[in-house]
Amino acid sequence: YAIVAQGFEAGGHRGAFDHAAAERQTIGLFALVPRRADHIDVPIIAAGGICDGVSMAAAFAMGAEGVQMGTRMLSCQESPVHDNWKQAVVAARETDTVFLNQQSRPALRALRTARTAALEPLGKFNVMENMAGIAQLYFGGDMEAAIPLSGEVCGRIDAVISARQIIDETMAGFHDVIS
Repeated sequence: YAIVAQGFEAGGHRGAFDHAAAERQTIGLFALVPRRADHIDVPIIAAGGICDGVSMAAAFAMGAEGVQMGTRMLSCQESPVHDNWKQAVVAARETDTVFLNQQSRPALRALRTARTAALEPLGKFNVMENMAGIAQLYFGGDMEAAIPLSGEVCGRIDAVISARQIIDETMAGFHDVIS
């Protein structure tokens, strides 16, 4: 068994914003992983903001024993998502994501598009209605057809490369940092 500790900066489905539990829902990775490592006796997989050896080493320094790289792998050559989405990740800055549906479930972090910018001020909306065009987004490349889930780490991804190259470079960078 392992626990995935996903920081607030991660893309995709997020916990809904709950005023009574806000501190649990909006904690960044640097606060979350060490806190969990102090209280959990199972391996922790860090997720959110990890895309290379430096960020992997930081996660391990905080107590993680593994990492999950969602946005980084979404944008690799082998990923089945359309190249438009991959190129949008590469072009994005770390400030080019939005946190959506904060007053409901599931809350989401996604790339900023015309659709997501219009949804951002809404505290609550029907996610399924806004994901009806998911096939057109994933496979047709229509960035407005649905919500393109992605994390803040998009600002650190500067190329679409192979999964093997991502892993090789991540491991090499990790070993450089820890040595």
